[in-house]
Amino acid sequence: MNGNEVSSYNGVGYELWYDRATSGSLTIYEDGSMACSFQSAGDYLCRAGLSFDSDKKYNELGGDMLAEFKLVKQNINGADYSYVGVYGWMEEVSKSPSKLVEYYVVDNWLTGWRPGDWVASHKMGDYTIDGAKYSVYWGEHTGPAIKTKGNTTFLQYFSIRENARDCGVINISAHMRQWEKLGMEMGKLYEAKVLGEAGSMGNGVSGTADFPHIKVYVKGDEVPSSSSVALSSSSVASSSSKMVPSSSSEKVAKSSSSVGGS
Repeated sequence: MNGNEVSSYNGVGYELWYDRATSGSLTIYEDGSMACSFQSAGDYLCRAGLSFDSDKKYNELGGDMLAEFKLVKQNINGADYSYVGVYGWMEEVSKSPSKLVEYYVVDNWLTGWRPGDWVASHKMGDYTIDGAKYSVYWGEHTGPAIKTKGNTTFLQYFSIRENARDCGVINISAHMRQWEKLGMEMGKLYEAKVLGEAGSMGNGVSGTADFPHIKVYVKGDEVPSSSSVALSSSSVASSSSKMVPSSSSEKVAKSSSSVGGS
């Protein structure tokens, strides 16, 4: 079974994507938190946060982009690779074969090991970015991409944190400034979202990546990322035991809808 759902609610974009899965679901709650559940997936990706019109670069937003997150891992099995942190796309990048860049700021992972040099063909070095040590990579990749059908060749940028953390604030703009200093071309922003992704080269990955707190915003904005919608690809909507942040006394999930197909 494969599934894909791209939409927005209250001005906040979200996406659920998976392949070769028994089921996959994304639940987003009133306070902007989300739970990502997957069963026997070849690859599973969920994300929620800011969507843009691909008309501005990161340094044209009037402030730094920040992403707050908290992660709770539940019953993760079979993951061969995983990225948790910030994810997005940029357009109009002249050095990319398709003018597209897929980018990651990885602060955690659902495997028992940190993503290594295999993530991309060029390692730019280890750098202190926003107070922590990260390894920076770029390379070409061929696969599914935004606004295209079938596989497309595009560039990928990675910042991978030396030590995983379960919560914190990621300054996305700080990473982009470092990438630009290293000669990695920046493009027009399509999105900047908190990500949970895991994949398997074998029988599939299963589990739940629960994010009891998410907020993605441009510093100075008064309206942070928040939404209220629940998605499920199976006949039974997913549920998760949520940790309630201090700013919210309860969590409310809106009605669920079916996504994907066999």
